[in-house]
Amino acid sequence: MTAAEPPGGGLAAVLARLRGGTHSGAPAYQQVVRLLTIDGRVPFARAVQALTAWERITLLHVIGDDELRLRPPDEARPGDVIVVQASNGRLRLCPVDADHPHPAGYVAGCMTLPANLHDQIEEAVADWEQDERDQQAQLDRLLAGWHDRGLLKEKVSQVADWVDRVETVLIYSGEEVFSRSDAGTNTLLRDGLLDRLASEHPDTWTSAQRLFVAAAHLLFAAGRAIRFEEFNGRQLTAVGLRDWLVQARRRYQTAAARPADPTDHLDLTAVAQQVGELSRAVDQSDSMRYRRVHGTTFAKQEVVTMLPQTQRRHRTLPAPLAAFARQTAGVETTGLDGEDAIGQVVRALLELPAEACRNGVESLLTVIVQVAVVDLRADYGMSSAVRDLTALAPAGTDRLGPVLQLRKPDFFCAVMPHPRLPDDAVNDLGRMLWLVAQRMQYNRWHFAPGNFDRHEVPHQRHYYFPPSLPDVAEHSDLWHGGHIAARVRYSLRAPGAALWRDPLSVRGTPYRGCYDIRAVRMNGPAFTRDELWTAVRYTGLVDALWRTVAEACDAGRAVPAVTAFDKAWYEQERWRSAGPNLSSGPRPGR
Repeated sequence: MTAAEPPGGGLAAVLARLRGGTHSGAPAYQQVVRLLTIDGRVPFARAVQALTAWERITLLHVIGDDELRLRPPDEARPGDVIVVQASNGRLRLCPVDADHPHPAGYVAGCMTLPANLHDQIEEAVADWEQDERDQQAQLDRLLAGWHDRGLLKEKVSQVADWVDRVETVLIYSGEEVFSRSDAGTNTLLRDGLLDRLASEHPDTWTSAQRLFVAAAHLLFAAGRAIRFEEFNGRQLTAVGLRDWLVQARRRYQTAAARPADPTDHLDLTAVAQQVGELSRAVDQSDSMRYRRVHGTTFAKQEVVTMLPQTQRRHRTLPAPLAAFARQTAGVETTGLDGEDAIGQVVRALLELPAEACRNGVESLLTVIVQVAVVDLRADYGMSSAVRDLTALAPAGTDRLGPVLQLRKPDFFCAVMPHPRLPDDAVNDLGRMLWLVAQRMQYNRWHFAPGNFDRHEVPHQRHYYFPPSLPDVAEHSDLWHGGHIAARVRYSLRAPGAALWRDPLSVRGTPYRGCYDIRAVRMNGPAFTRDELWTAVRYTGLVDALWRTVAEACDAGRAVPAVTAFDKAWYEQERWRSAGPNLSSGPRPGR
């Protein structure tokens, strides 16, 4: 999406512009690729994964044929290929068959392939199908073993519970869709697919259904239900599942400096378990895991890259924060790294009278967010957490009870716009910031119980697994109503406590994903990986703040409860005077 493109409208508006710009004179493959990638919003390598084996092989065989053209759909003849784009952007290539009409959607046209090309496609598909049957047989044996031991219903019920713990599931398998998504479908839960499968013999399931249930268990073993999101917007196949597990294992072995060994002798259950075990070693190494979020397809792709732990911290405190430390807390931070400095500042603030302490902690968090926004050249940024950290502490032996008593207003989100964001960039900026803050309060409320074991959380209490990996997202303003309203086109998120650190402990109860730094650009350019590292370092400062408060809580001292960042704070535009004077800093990225 270019910087000049107007905001808003969501995916429907984008697809309307895309289809209206189709050039009938261009080769067929160019038009198909443009529709497939939503005009470049989805990388081709990722977009092609949404195609079935037959569709993918067909497309790869016609790419480069500059003579082949799309013809009007009413000219289609038996043997032709119809090009259809569904309302959710998914592209389909369908052979013309009177007994099997093509799916509903925008019909871009049809193309006539040479007879010899049909033969080559058929041969390639046959080879792929043989590999797929071999891999599917191993998964079928896994299901049969569960059935024979009377475990199948429990296993399917577990999948249903896991699906309900992640934001979006949208996975294709052949013609079938397994979903719980913002794309308007919920085949797994609302439509009752998993409930039905739990009461039927697996021999009556389709091969895609058997694959999905078995794959869900393997992916969960490899890293909980967030692994499902790696397959969002793409085809789930038995071959693709094995390749993903084997490649993840190889990446982790390399990152954790573990010797690689062949996987041919291992079944997929063993490989999945090893991936899950190796992830902890990766998190303690100088390699870091993060995710690329593709807003168009809901896919969240894990990446492993080198980033030494020494580079994940501020070596010194950014100048505006050092000034705050001197002026507000009387702390000189020269010679201290950023996180140690923040710890000393918070300890000094905790020595102040209650009101001054609370104001000081709120102001410190505001300054961290504001400085991060300017450093990242974001349009706005935020950090959210629980208002009273003691609310996360256990009540005697009851670890979860106090958390279950929390409501959305018991959480807060400090949202700060860039000080040089033009006043006309957003109509009613204060209202938009408050809407963002409310959404983050809701998210925090949803994440808190996810830190506990499943058997501890009442089934009627909905929750999500808390975020644990940093992520960088593109084109997030296409589906989610809140993202459209808040113009979240490009974003960064660095959750805390980070996986390479110990969890935040509040009187002995460990927590992850309970605070963060997020940054948003409403227009281009997209954030870079180096900017994600910057966000990670700022989350380290937030981490130091809350760990110091938690230490005081553990010592039985009174700690401040955050009262700012409520509706009045945003409506009265207190953010305009809350942050440091950074008006001379760089403008938001454009």
